[in-house]
Amino acid sequence: MKALIVNLNLAIDKTVKVSAFRPGRIYRFADTLTQPGGKGVNVARALKELGGRPLISGFVSGHNGRWIEESLRRENYQSLLARHCAGESRICYSIVDAAGVSTDLNEEGPAVPAAIQNLLLKKLRKKAGAFQAAAVCGRVSAGLKKGFYVRLIRALKQAGCFAALDVSGGSLKEGLEGGADMVKINKSEFEEISGLGLSPRGIRRFFGKYAPCGLKALIVTSGSGPTLAVSQFGLWEVLPVPLRRVENSVGAGDSFMAGFIFGFMKGLAFEANLKLASGCAASDCLTLGSGLISRREAETLAGRVEIREL
Repeated sequence: MKALIVNLNLAIDKTVKVSAFRPGRIYRFADTLTQPGGKGVNVARALKELGGRPLISGFVSGHNGRWIEESLRRENYQSLLARHCAGESRICYSIVDAAGVSTDLNEEGPAVPAAIQNLLLKKLRKKAGAFQAAAVCGRVSAGLKKGFYVRLIRALKQAGCFAALDVSGGSLKEGLEGGADMVKINKSEFEEISGLGLSPRGIRRFFGKYAPCGLKALIVTSGSGPTLAVSQFGLWEVLPVPLRRVENSVGAGDSFMAGFIFGFMKGLAFEANLKLASGCAASDCLTLGSGLISRREAETLAGRVEIREL
């Protein structure tokens, strides 16, 4: 099952574990987890563990970009990248304490030249038809032309892809207007774009606004709180799996997206799909790195997910 993962602002992710983190101190690390990253890469990593075949697409630049490209190749990921020389691909740092609380320091990354933006869109239009589903995830790249996400989502849909979206702010609004089929965002992102508090009434109202554009499902996660999911068939509340420990919750939402995409490609019913996605998110919380899950563990945890229709 092949899935296209669009992670425009690719990164080098560096994650370290400390017993406690306090500002103003010097920390030295014996081990650092260094991986190609960005939300979409996390999705691809979890999707691959589930048995999917992801292709990763995005922008890379400079020496960091070459490292990202080479590392994806070493990890046996297919990629469709647009390279430029306008700066260095970003580096993102996560410092995780003993309680699993992460302090994140994320570079924004360089502005992408207009010609390179057009080049990537051209590549995606040629390749998208080979994929059943596409997930557009992650931080927006600097310098993107207005309407980029509208053109991107429309290109994916014209190629026959189910287009899932996990971005924020203006990019999210453009993607919705472009006709995204599914949106998965967190509570703060929902409240920012909708101007509404997260509630069954609020999520129904927002879904109704964009359903005429093509939106078929809206999922809003809220960390350790319940997830709300609405589609044309109803509204559900999903309770997170109770965990005895949390190694690192960063990336759990990306593993949720991976589980949902995989379930969609397998043809699971919506409720079963939500359970699998929640199981993947829980499995991610038990590992230090983002997008690192165990398929067996995710499927076991999915069986413990409580879900009810509202």
